[in-house]
Amino acid sequence: MARYWVSPIYKLRLGSGKRITIDVTTSVAPGIPPHKVLAAEIIPYFKKKKVQRVLDFGAGALRHTFPLLAAGFEVCAVEYEEGFKRPTAAKALEKAKKHANFSALVWPKDFIRDRRKFDAAILSFVLQTMPIARERRAVLKYLHKKLQSYAAYLLYMSRFGQISKDDRAYKVRDGYYRWPERELHSFYTEFTTESTHALLKDFRFRRLKSLSARGTEQVILYGKGRAVWP
Repeated sequence: MARYWVSPIYKLRLGSGKRITIDVTTSVAPGIPPHKVLAAEIIPYFKKKKVQRVLDFGAGALRHTFPLLAAGFEVCAVEYEEGFKRPTAAKALEKAKKHANFSALVWPKDFIRDRRKFDAAILSFVLQTMPIARERRAVLKYLHKKLQSYAAYLLYMSRFGQISKDDRAYKVRDGYYRWPERELHSFYTEFTTESTHALLKDFRFRRLKSLSARGTEQVILYGKGRAVWP
């Protein structure tokens, strides 16, 4: 296993030679409510398709885990150990552990070693916060492996066009680091919808349906195997 996977802390070098530190657990703010598409579209669809086990990858403070649990799904939340320890996430984790259908796995070792198969996965604002391109591909590789071979679903969420002129002053690798005045920075990059489709196609995920509400939003359901919409 690559050494940098052990921790969400990345030591990166800028083009100028300056070294910076990225903490990817700070890239998405805690306390954000679940996306409306979950209740409006995904939960009814998953029930129709007899989905039982859902993987919430990069679960953070479990904003999507709780609605899925409430709807009767078995949900496994995956996150860095340090991510689970952040105050908002730790509080949510303790609450979720009281639910019989909840489980959690620490990324990467526990997740990779787990032998369960899942019917669906949620990938919400994850790939865009990862500063190492080959690591993003590894995530998709492992997700494909963890999902059922006959038919499974991957809900992908992101945005495009959110990087400001000020953000672009802080280039690192193929994205940008934020909070330049802090010791620990967050990281964000963007992918066009077309490049996202191409990337997921490399791992045999097919676009089933775009569920985006706004032009800058990317909410896309992908399928594996014989998965279809509707």
